[in-house]
Order: sequence, then C-alpha cells, then structure tokens
Amino acid sequence: MKNKLNVPAAVTAQVRNWQSPRHGKSNPENQTNEVWTWIVRNGLAAFHVHGAAGQEDSPAPAWCFDRFGQSETMLPDGTKIYIGGEHEDFYDPDFYIYNDVVVKRPDGSIEVYGYPEDVFPPTDFHSATLCGEEIIIIGGLRYPEIRDYHTTWVFRLRLSDFSIHPVATAGQAPAWLTHHQATLANCKSQLIVSGGQVMHHPTERPVENLTTWVFDLNSLSWSVCETKPFQRWILLREDEGYNELRHINTVAKASQGSRRSKYAEDYEAQFAQRGHRVDADLYFSRFSPPMPHQLLKADIDEYPIRRLLISGIMVRIFEDMHEIVVTVEGTLEPDIIEKLQRFGVETYSALEGVPYKLIEL
Repeated sequence: MKNKLNVPAAVTAQVRNWQSPRHGKSNPENQTNEVWTWIVRNGLAAFHVHGAAGQEDSPAPAWCFDRFGQSETMLPDGTKIYIGGEHEDFYDPDFYIYNDVVVKRPDGSIEVYGYPEDVFPPTDFHSATLCGEEIIIIGGLRYPEIRDYHTTWVFRLRLSDFSIHPVATAGQAPAWLTHHQATLANCKSQLIVSGGQVMHHPTERPVENLTTWVFDLNSLSWSVCETKPFQRWILLREDEGYNELRHINTVAKASQGSRRSKYAEDYEAQFAQRGHRVDADLYFSRFSPPMPHQLLKADIDEYPIRRLLISGIMVRIFEDMHEIVVTVEGTLEPDIIEKLQRFGVETYSALEGVPYKLIEL
C-alpha cells in the first residue's frame, strides 16, 4: 500500500501544514481539514503520511488513524464516534497518544475535534459508552507523566456540541483502570465496569482487575459489585531486570529439532559466557508442578497464558519479559499454595541461572 498510495492533489498541497498532531485550542476546536479527512477515510498509518509529505524518515510523529486503544461508539443513526488511541510503541519516532474525537457520519462525511490537554488529556485503552445524549469516557492508559495511579478519571462527551467535561466522582473508584469494558445496565442508570487492569497498592504494580465495579450515572459514584475470590503472586528476578525466557525458548526448541538455528547458537553462547546452560527438559516441564494437576491445551487467543486445573481450581500462568504472574481463580489449600510457589521460584531460577523471588499480590 505504501508504494501504491494515491495522494489527491488537494492533500499534497496541504499535507505539510497538517502532517503533525496538535492539541485543540478550545473545547472543542473543529480541526477538520482535507488532509486528516483523507487519512481517516483510508485508515492510514504515520509512514503513509510521511510518504505523502515526501519524507522517508520520521522527523516527528505524523497525525494518523492507525491506532491502538481507540474507542469506537455507534450512535443510533449509524454515526461512529472514535476517541483518542495511540500509534506505535513508546520507542518509535511516530509514537503518539491522541486526545481527539473523530466523527464518521453515515453520509461519508468526517469531522475531527481537538481539545486542550488540560481539558481532555491524551487517552488510550479507555471505555466510551453511549448514555443518552452523552458518551461517558472511563479510564485509560495515557502517558506515564499524566497518569493518576490512585483513581480512575471519568469524562463526558456531549454530543450536542462535542465538548468534553471532567466528571467529579464519589465513592470507591478503581485505581488507574485501563483495558476494561463498560456496559450500560439497570434501566440505563449504571455502568457495569469489568476486566482490564488496575494498579495494585502498595506494590505499585499494574495487575489484572478481578473486581466488577458499578458507576452510578445519577449519583456519579463508584461502588464494588463483586470481587472474584483469588490468590495471586508474581515471580521475577531478584534484580528485577528483564528475564530471558524468549531466548531460553529459542534454545530449548532448537535442541529438539534437526535444523541448526543461528539465533539459538548465539543465545547459547551468551548463556555460556556467564556459565549457564539451558535445560530444555526443565523449560518444557515448567507448567508441571509436583502435585496432581491437568495442563489444559493452550489457547492461541490467550497467548502467552497457560492454564492448569489443580484440585478442580483454575490456575493461570502469564509470562512476559518482566515477570510471571500466577493467578488462582479460587482458593487452594495453604500447603498446595506453598508447594506451587516454591516450584515456581526454583524452576525459573534454574531456567535462567539467576535467583528469582516471589511477591504476593
């Protein structure tokens, strides 16, 4: 698509003026223009925009419509409202989190509204639920420097004029809720909010949200509906550095195959430099604790989560480059928990050749 992109003459003439993102100067500022309309209509990424401007590199982020964590809310007449979202990851020159609202009308027309940062901060991975003549925006990931790890922000988008206003809430709000779902319920008087992740205090770590929250649209207050019974802990290196499980995976899989892998050989050499040798058998048995259990078939949609059944209780193990999160969906006997925790610490310590520790959440 990059090489076949057909750029209209009107866009070419204006693309340098509208290439970069910008915040609005009023609440809202109608920022609709020929360039951004073209970008939205074609769902273009930043590199397309740089190409339209005749630039091979990314001197600064380009305004685009290829976004993660952007909400889409359908109105009764078929109009679609898109809010915020981010493009690329933080290390990419085109990384940017948006605080705009894009409107797609059924007749094909497009509008773009911008807002001052102090009115509506850049947001992604929030929820946006139609509530009458408003859209209620809850939570969001946001830039680290503007996050509030102790509460969850709520905003209302008025569909009459597309202005956005903060909502002063009461009650027990979730701490920094993001990646969640919100559903209108109870005669459209409440939002049922679940899933996603929240900040765990006092460890100051983002964790899976296991609580269902209620946001009352009349009192504008939060309350807890239900918290699932669970036991949870994380396993991580004692130095709290990135783990090497991806490299270990490459080496372990190569050891079982007949073809040589340059990547595996390079990783093996790196491990050998610090006197460590990958135990492939241990790697492939890391989800087999020394107790009766059933390892369930991996679900490709849930990768990299693995599930075990122990005493009829589901145990989920989530591996990433920072830590391994173990969640027991219920209550296991203390002796089983102790064995499971010790197995995890010993297994990952031996796999990496570095000491691991456990933090209960």
